[in-house]
Amino acid sequence: AEMLGIKEIYIEDLREEFVRDFVFPMFRMNAVYEGVYLLGTSIARPLISKRLVEIAHETGADAIAHGATGKGNDQVRFELSAYALDPDIKV
Repeated sequence: AEMLGIKEIYIEDLREEFVRDFVFPMFRMNAVYEGVYLLGTSIARPLISKRLVEIAHETGADAIAHGATGKGNDQVRFELSAYALDPDIKV
């Protein structure tokens, strides 16, 4: 990170918020994909986007980066969540 010129890094424990605001509501809705698969990974993306946008606002940044490739749906999940929270943010 230092070699790339990164000056700050944020590592946060969001487990409590994730379980309270995302996992428990998902279970209450009986939300499963194709009637079999729990939405474990995909349900985390909106929370990650939320925190990225919050950090951008706290630090005065006008852009965020998620690192997802264009191969799957994660890119869309990150971007739509971020734009819903801040339509002017650059992703």
